[in-house]
Amino acid sequence: MPDLPVVIMRGGTSKGVFVALDALPEDGAARDRVLLRLMGSPDPMQLDGLGGTHSSTSKVMAVGPAAAAGADVDYLFAQVAVDQPVVDYAGNCGNLTAAVAHYAVDHGLVEAVAPRTVLLMRNLNTDVIVRATVEVADGRAAFEGDTVIDGVPGSGAALVTEYLDPAGSVTGALFPTGARTDRLDGFEHHEVSLVDVSSPYVFVAAADLGLTGDESTAALNARPELLAELEDLRRAGGRRIGIDSLALPRLVLVSPGRHLRVLATSMGKVHHAVPMTGALCIGVAAVLDGTVAHRVAASPMAGTAPGQVVVRIEHPKGAVETTVTLDGDRVVAAGVIRTARRLLSGTAHL
Repeated sequence: MPDLPVVIMRGGTSKGVFVALDALPEDGAARDRVLLRLMGSPDPMQLDGLGGTHSSTSKVMAVGPAAAAGADVDYLFAQVAVDQPVVDYAGNCGNLTAAVAHYAVDHGLVEAVAPRTVLLMRNLNTDVIVRATVEVADGRAAFEGDTVIDGVPGSGAALVTEYLDPAGSVTGALFPTGARTDRLDGFEHHEVSLVDVSSPYVFVAAADLGLTGDESTAALNARPELLAELEDLRRAGGRRIGIDSLALPRLVLVSPGRHLRVLATSMGKVHHAVPMTGALCIGVAAVLDGTVAHRVAASPMAGTAPGQVVVRIEHPKGAVETTVTLDGDRVVAAGVIRTARRLLSGTAHL
């Protein structure tokens, strides 16, 4: 395998390896071999690669110029399993999407315009267009600022990502089953909502699983029988909508909080915070009447644009606010504010 120029970046509460899109093999099997080698999988420690041993730090973004009109940049997200020889392309990573915008500015894929550069990015996994607003200083994406994100030490420059018309990004429908609530085979005693905004998610009330929703991530991840039940429930949701993937759909447990409290799963574990694709989907589900999330959520706050509301989502490391813009039941846009930072530029020796 040839050496590979890489950049390691933090985006939101995730960290990943960034490469040029045209530097990876086009053949899927060959590309998977490169990415597994790059990250050091399968190995729980990812000792012989650049992976960080957690689902939120075992990710790759491949970025390049847009191949078609309607976007400035194309990017492909790969979720690399830690202890299995699996690379999953079924969805997107909302946290690292913010870092894609940062990377695109610094690598000259778009013109750097101060004080803010706006660019359109096409996610190749889902074909969703993301509008990003990046703060720029001295011709590069700024990383220093006053924006604080729960789960990230310190502060950084605000980076806004808005997912345009994101409903049905994977399944083709906001409600993939056509219903706002369902009962899944083998879990008929649990009422769930299957919602697809930026990625498909299965929503279930934490109370239905005997949980309050404020348990610690460590405590939940120390319960293998609970993790197995959550994984079975997630996979049952996937079967209902025709997806068989380690990553999708994800599962979200919802409970009442100041607005809405959540516990999300990722790659068989309870997530340390919340995936940003999850925050987008959670925000939309919380404001659509009839969903499991809507039943336990408090009323959203008014946004700054017509038709926009703000949903505050509480997660194990704090909270995140999601903006949701609706036209009736059509999801016009869903957005979040993140920060991002370049950590390392170099060469991976494969």
